[in-house]
Amino acid sequence: MLKNIIELIEKHDSIVIFGHVNPDGDCYGAQVGLREIILALYPKKKVYISGTGCPRVFTILSKMDKVSDEVIENSLALLVDANDLSRAEDQRIRRCKAWAKIDHHIDTHSFIEGPQIVDTTANSACDILTGIAMELGVDISPIGATALYLGIVTDTARFQFVTNYPQTFERVKYLAEHKANIEKLNQILAKTDEKSLSAKGYIMTHYKKTNGGVIYVVFSKEKLHRLKLSANAASNNVNLLGNIEGYPIWCSFAEYDDGKVRVEIRSNGPIIQPIAAKVGGGGHAHASGAQLSHLDYDAIEAILNDLDNTLSEWRKNYVGKRTSRSY
Repeated sequence: MLKNIIELIEKHDSIVIFGHVNPDGDCYGAQVGLREIILALYPKKKVYISGTGCPRVFTILSKMDKVSDEVIENSLALLVDANDLSRAEDQRIRRCKAWAKIDHHIDTHSFIEGPQIVDTTANSACDILTGIAMELGVDISPIGATALYLGIVTDTARFQFVTNYPQTFERVKYLAEHKANIEKLNQILAKTDEKSLSAKGYIMTHYKKTNGGVIYVVFSKEKLHRLKLSANAASNNVNLLGNIEGYPIWCSFAEYDDGKVRVEIRSNGPIIQPIAAKVGGGGHAHASGAQLSHLDYDAIEAILNDLDNTLSEWRKNYVGKRTSRSY
């Protein structure tokens, strides 16, 4: 499939790289990193990145491009870190001339528009792209190397969740050798502000537990307004509920100003992706998300019930196989 995607890139002078809704470090890093890979191979191509990106790292990486409708309609679309066109943040992707995809999420087999590379064993989309850059012998720019490192370090939660340590660190070595600004990036990622402290304090003092052992927190828009937080900022702190002994599944529900609700589900054992998929979302086996049309407590209860059932089944199987650790 890499050959087919390269052929598409060679056929098009203009390329727009799209990411998913609510872009994270891997999405944005993949957009910037892929742009730098393409420009290293084809300096005369016009390559744009569309969406909102991650503003906190714009100072050391790249702002997003303002892409006109005319450019969109005359460009190849490359979708990264998303499983189909419906997940693209900029829905003008549907108006492009051709499409290809590079992703690491569980494949829904819904992308039928063009060639794709899907590696669900990869830690991140940036992990895949770094491997591609190494395979092609790309002399990637420091900005590209930094962007790809951003995706790897954030999607692995700073190397806590890695599927292949030797391969991952070999790829990080390549990025470091190409002058990824790891020190500065780590400084930016480590910074916090008082607004985020409000979210953290609320989560740690207001989380709830289901009878089955799932930890969760709900942010209504009224509560977010009082905390002076966005739904995205609140959702990004979901992992504060992780790794609490006895509770291998945790999740959050945060209401946007328009009434829609961002759902984030995490696990350090049970596979929870099918539950997110059931309500129109998706993601990884142990880290998935979805969006509800409104703050529907019956829908939230249904999700929590499904998580309880999944946890119960997992515990039955896990108890029979465990060695020393228990839940």
